[in-house]
Parts: sequence; structure tokens; C-alpha cells
Amino acid sequence: KEKKVVLSIEQKLDALKRLHKGESTRKIASELSVGDWKRKRSELEKWCSDQPSSAGLKDRKMMKKCEHEKVSEALFLWFTRQRDEAMPITGPILQEKALSFQKEFNVSLIAGKKRYGLRQLNICGEKIGKFKANFHCLINNEGLSGEKIYNCQETGLIYKMLPSKTLASRAEASAPDKGRMMILACSNATGNHKLRLTFIGKAKKPRAFKNIACTALPVSYKNQRNAWMDSAIFRGWFFNEFLLSVEQFLNSLALPRKAILVIDNESSHPHEDELISGNNRVIFLPSNITSLCQPMDQGVLEALKKKYRCKLLTTLIEGICDRNGMLDKLRTVNIKDVIYCMAQSWEEIEPQTLARSWRKLL
Repeated sequence: KEKKVVLSIEQKLDALKRLHKGESTRKIASELSVGDWKRKRSELEKWCSDQPSSAGLKDRKMMKKCEHEKVSEALFLWFTRQRDEAMPITGPILQEKALSFQKEFNVSLIAGKKRYGLRQLNICGEKIGKFKANFHCLINNEGLSGEKIYNCQETGLIYKMLPSKTLASRAEASAPDKGRMMILACSNATGNHKLRLTFIGKAKKPRAFKNIACTALPVSYKNQRNAWMDSAIFRGWFFNEFLLSVEQFLNSLALPRKAILVIDNESSHPHEDELISGNNRVIFLPSNITSLCQPMDQGVLEALKKKYRCKLLTTLIEGICDRNGMLDKLRTVNIKDVIYCMAQSWEEIEPQTLARSWRKLL
């Protein structure tokens, strides 16, 4: 017995359009096994036009009405409203909402999802895609090249932490104090302009800076009670560090002084309206997707810390050669040592590494 071919409604509509353009029935029938639905053309087209969404036509094969028509329509309207607000809607959430419209709706939930072509998507992927499209539109409209597109990111540094946890001897109650600082790194999308690192420590002028002025350091040093970034520090960095450095760089290339800075939506960052100067401004990444698409999070900061720890480990090994214990040597590491070591590590980050980190956005 010949197997009956069941076409989707979308396939049927396409076949009818081909018939309307003059293709022979025999040719289309041989390809698609056109059956009696040809005689129901007007009914089929009317049914399709009555549907609130064409997304489900590809999978649907019958024009059978949903058992709970009104509930299904209400559910779809609610779903589209939530998605317009970028709310993540999963199957269980959809089912709970359906139950609020009508009890014992679990049987028709699957039919309703198929009717409207609903499927589960990764909300982060959707948000990244939407942001990326808007971002590209902005870049094209404003004529921004990679030299004018920047990203910055803060990261904590436990500066006495090593890859191994076996440095403490059994006679010691604990390993040496590991110390913590906050670092801000920033570069453009081509990787040919790296701003100097910004360090945030607890002390206004650490003892290690006794014989050196802060302005002579290879980094910018700021202090905060808990060694965290706050809005005041970030605002000062934007206007006094970022804008000046970017202006000098663009002038050196004879490019217009116009740039954007992509940052995450952290509470420590001022509102974007507060970070505007001439043609320079910031763009916030959507919340909850920062680690997935922020350039500095795509291996740059990890590479920076690895380089630093390798240098620190080399210093400690040299200490053993000098007959100093490794732990004793680790205790002598101070903030000034860390700053110079990190500055050197930052210089060693290749432009290609920085450029590759933008692949998810550009």
C-alpha cells in the first residue's frame, strides 16, 4: 500500500502559490503528492490568515482547532508580551500561566505550543543576538572603526595566590596572607591601544610607596576602604584617564575624537548619562550576559593573571636559590612589586589576543 504523504500547512501554501503562478498540477503533484486539499484552497488560505502567528505553520499539518481556543489565544498574547520585555519563558512557566487561565490545561498545552510555533530558546543567546544587532547598527551609523571601540573590565587579584596550595608547611597553621586588590583593564577592539592599568587598594599611600610618588608608577593607583570599584572612582577614571588617553591615541592616527566604551551594567558604574563627553560615551552590556560576550572576559584577564603568576613564581624560585625560604620570600612581596609585575604582564598581552576577544560582538 502506498504511504500517504502528509504535508505541513506551510508546504501546502507554497504549492498553491506555485499553482497560481501557472505551474502544472501534475508536476506539483508528482513532487508533493497533492491531494484533496487543493479543492480547499480558499478554506486553507482563510484559516492561515486567521492565525495570530505564522511561526507554527511549518510544523502543523491539520487545520483542527485547539480544544481550548480562547485560552490558547490568551496564552499566546501573554507570551508575546513577556518576550517583548525580554523575559525568559520556559515550558513550566507557560504551563503555570495556562493553568491560571483555565484549570486542567496540561493536555492542550502541547497543542497550543505547536499551534503558535513556540519553542524553548536560550534567553542569553537571544539577548546577545539582539544587543549585537543594535551594536552593529550603531557602529555602521556612526562610522566607528575598531580603533574607536573600547571595553574595560574590573577584576580582583589575590596577588600572593599561587597555582599550588602546598607552600605552607605542616608546622604552619596557615599560608601567608594572600592580599587582594582590584584591577581595571581597558583596550580597544584592534588591540593597538592599551590604557595603563588602574589599581585599587585599601591604603591611600601604602608603605611600599614610601620612596616613590604615585604619579611615577606605571599604573594609576586609587584607594577605597574595601579595595572595590565605586562610582566616584570609575567616573574619575573615565574623565581623567580614559578620555585623555583615547584623545591622544586618536590624534596620533589623525582620527576624529569619537569613541565608545562598552562596559557591564554593574552598580559601581555611574549611569550612562553621566559618562558622556562630546562624541565619547559608554554603552552598557545587557545584564546577565556579561561573562558570555564581554571582550575582557574572553580570555584576556585570564591571560594577564597567568603571566603575573608565572613571574611571581619565578621570583619565589629565585628566592630559594638565594637560600631564602619560598614562604619567607612570598611574605616580602608588596604592592609595589605586584604593580610593576602586573604592568609588565599587561605590556606582554599581544594585540591579537585583544582583537580575538571581540569575536562575539564584532
